[in-house]
Amino acid sequence: MILAMNARITLPEHEGRRQLIINQVSAITTETSFKQLTDRATVTLPRNVKFFDKHKVRDIFRRGAPIKIEFGYNGEYITEFEGYITQASANIPIELVCEDEMWKLKQLPVNVSLQNATLESLFKAIAPNYDLDVLEGVQLGNVRFANSTVAQVLDKLSKEPYNLYSYMKGKQLVCGKYYADDTEEETINFHLERNAVSNDLNYRSAEDITLKIKGVSVLKNGGKIEAEIGEAGGDEYQLTYYNIEAKAEVLKLLEKDYETKKRGGFDGSFTAFGTPSVRHGLKVKLTSDLYEDRSGTYYVEAVNKTYDNAKIRQEITLGGAV
Repeated sequence: MILAMNARITLPEHEGRRQLIINQVSAITTETSFKQLTDRATVTLPRNVKFFDKHKVRDIFRRGAPIKIEFGYNGEYITEFEGYITQASANIPIELVCEDEMWKLKQLPVNVSLQNATLESLFKAIAPNYDLDVLEGVQLGNVRFANSTVAQVLDKLSKEPYNLYSYMKGKQLVCGKYYADDTEEETINFHLERNAVSNDLNYRSAEDITLKIKGVSVLKNGGKIEAEIGEAGGDEYQLTYYNIEAKAEVLKLLEKDYETKKRGGFDGSFTAFGTPSVRHGLKVKLTSDLYEDRSGTYYVEAVNKTYDNAKIRQEITLGGAV
């Protein structure tokens, strides 16, 4: 079957400028991950698009103007990115640098002081006009952010002891639900010999894995309960829990995670064709004719996509095993 690539860049009506649709594109890249806060994209336009010879580039591609990027095969257009233009090159070929909704949100000023704050109450205070989907039951205690921005608040939450990553899902602000967010959606199948162009995956069997897991329970009063299990000298992980007041309960959760990580499986990334389209938070099932015993299902941690040189490619980074 012959696959013909197609792309469409839509610039909706903005500040008096009419809607503009561009179908001629030289290259597109997108970068998405729950760990990088802001999803990004770049679009490179062909040198020979005559339309731009008669118009000022900065009048068309204004900073902060909305943009939608779609591409696929054989007339199918899949929305791969929606956000805003943050930079447009003055030279030819024109290159547009874009960021998702987080670009607007993270610039908002923050001056809050909350007693007995929960994650939800903090987010309602710093992002009052956004739909929220945050991890339930997270107590932060007394918090104060003066002369800050939303970006600074979210950066602090992503670090220890919280380890709560935030990202945008369309116009919705999500926090702490990176792997569990889209688990109800259908698992996507990839055959490593048929669907993958290349891979940088490493496979480790259960008997080859040594690891140490440390668990930290963050309490309402700001205190912490810590526990650890595993073997010295192995891979080290730290997991964060909330409001678990008994060390025995923390240990019980650690044992469950320990068993999951000891099952063995792949880690790393693989590069696939442009279909089926993948985004972080989904699950992929990997199968192989060469190594039939190594089949497994994994969460997707990050996806980088390229559209250029007559091909579409997806670099898919695996998260934890399901």
